[in-house]
Amino acid sequence: MADYVVTCDCGAVEMALTGAPRVRGHCHCQACRTLLNVPYHSVNAYNAEQVEITKGAETLVDFQHPNLKMRKIFCQGCGEVMFNTNALDWRVVSQNLMAKNLGTLPEDLASVSHFHYDGRIVDVADDLPKKP
Repeated sequence: MADYVVTCDCGAVEMALTGAPRVRGHCHCQACRTLLNVPYHSVNAYNAEQVEITKGAETLVDFQHPNLKMRKIFCQGCGEVMFNTNALDWRVVSQNLMAKNLGTLPEDLASVSHFHYDGRIVDVADDLPKKP
């Protein structure tokens, strides 16, 4: 049974997440910035078996970045990124997607640190640990 279920903006895709994320944090790495065109990515990273597309798999686009060992999985209807992968093939789900679907980000999904902070392009003034 899923702990959380989220959908894309148009509702065509539904994704179930089970268990605790491996990582909860703000990623500042160059690869995430390149793949997603963001200054940093607030994420929950899961093992592949913890993430299941339960509706609309046929509407997903699986984009393999040409230079990175990363993919972006998004809805072809609305463009919502359901998750991306990293070099370890984890399913990296945006905390923004979770908050949009759940109304707020639950404490058990909230970031606990910043990582790859030494590669940042923006400073973040909060009390979370900033890991290189």
